[in-house]
Amino acid sequence: MISMKKHPVIFIFGLTILAWQSLAAAEVSSTTPADPFLPPNIPTPSFDQSKRYNVMDFGATGKGQKNDTSAIDKAIDKCSANGGGSVIFPAGTYLVASIHLKSNVQLLLDDQATIMGTKTGFDSPEKCDFDKYQDFGHSHYHDALMWGEDIENFAIVGGTIDGGSLVHGNIKPGGGDKQIAIKTGKNLLFKNITQKIGGHFVYLLNNCENVTITNVVIKNSRDAVDLMSCRNVQVSKCNFTECVDDTIGVKSDYVLGKTIKSENIYVWDCYFESGCNGLQFGSETAGDFSNVNFWNIKIGKADKAGIGITSCDGAVIDNVNYRDITMHNIANPIFMLIIDRLRTGDTTRKVGTIKNVTISNVVATEVVGGRQGPAYPCTISGRPDAYLENIVLNNVSITYKGGGTQADAAVAPPPYSKDAYAPHDFGPRPASGLYVRNVKGLQLHHVKFQFETPDQRPPLIASDVDGLELDNFESGKSDGVEATKFDGVKNLNVHDSPGL
Repeated sequence: MISMKKHPVIFIFGLTILAWQSLAAAEVSSTTPADPFLPPNIPTPSFDQSKRYNVMDFGATGKGQKNDTSAIDKAIDKCSANGGGSVIFPAGTYLVASIHLKSNVQLLLDDQATIMGTKTGFDSPEKCDFDKYQDFGHSHYHDALMWGEDIENFAIVGGTIDGGSLVHGNIKPGGGDKQIAIKTGKNLLFKNITQKIGGHFVYLLNNCENVTITNVVIKNSRDAVDLMSCRNVQVSKCNFTECVDDTIGVKSDYVLGKTIKSENIYVWDCYFESGCNGLQFGSETAGDFSNVNFWNIKIGKADKAGIGITSCDGAVIDNVNYRDITMHNIANPIFMLIIDRLRTGDTTRKVGTIKNVTISNVVATEVVGGRQGPAYPCTISGRPDAYLENIVLNNVSITYKGGGTQADAAVAPPPYSKDAYAPHDFGPRPASGLYVRNVKGLQLHHVKFQFETPDQRPPLIASDVDGLELDNFESGKSDGVEATKFDGVKNLNVHDSPGL
């Protein structure tokens, strides 16, 4: 033991080091907590409550007959020019097309107020020098019900937003295809809103940070929320239904002429129904992703994947965590894929990877097909030149319908293709529970596959896997069907798994 009397300098130096380490740890925990299911204190916008601008005072009627866009824009301009505050929408219906959003403005809607899209009069899609790297809807922001660029400290609170005439596909002149589009934003809040008829996107947010979406109800859209190259995002207590495409899309495109990293994204306490994917990475994956977390989520429908992670355009997807996910009426419970589409203007981009993914406490029932094709087993597929790394499934229970035949079991593994990124592109799998290939480090702890009817395919097929651990792995199988089929598997560890 060092005596303070004999070594005062050493003692003081030691206290200084400890204090510095504590401060450094505090800084890290304030931005990225050690617990992935504890969101950090993400900043939210604040407004001068004494400054309130009623849209009626600027000429809005709120009667649902006259286009109120100009009056609302005037109220927003005045509010922003005077240092910010709240733009008030009393009860009524406000017909609009392309409201122009500004910094330091809060749109505060009465519970009986509705902003509704008109049939025409939307801004024309702006020029995009990089539109060949993503679909039309992703490339343009001005053809939205409301849009903003380079805005800070902005919020929409309360009321209803109804897209009216918004479309899912390419627009006609004067038409719109999204509700809220923001290109480069900071400190954004969307709270207590009911949103209907979202068009291609309800939210298209690109290069935004410090985003809060809470207590939002979305009905009838293509994509609900697309987070394109966003950072420090929290989505909680939301209910998204009647979505033709993804409910939560964590993505990154090349609209801004560069790749941008997405990180620190938290989604919890939500209910989702999707015609495609429930919780989805991609397909636009030009930039990297890190520290993305989902928990306490119920998925009532997903016609592609409940949990989907695809690296199509060179992204490194790292440190992703799921916990307490319940899925029902899904075509593919878990789907992970790496392909070499590389749709990006970054000519140095190479094939990406997916690594350090943990999926815990998942229950999936009614694994059935939908408009995107038949149901398939879980799939984790890398490439010979791009392995998935360190994938953990813990306490996962999936009940399949079964019914696979010996002919299905003889199906060749799906080919590697740069164009096939959806689960149904693969076609039938030779496994009944989980098909795996090209992975370094896969752990299955307390994973259970059940089948309502007998299935003639092996529950688990693994090909070219280095480091496979089966701990309390359990799967129902038909008589005469092997439980597992391995090809090129190294460093295999099986324990507490009767029947294997």
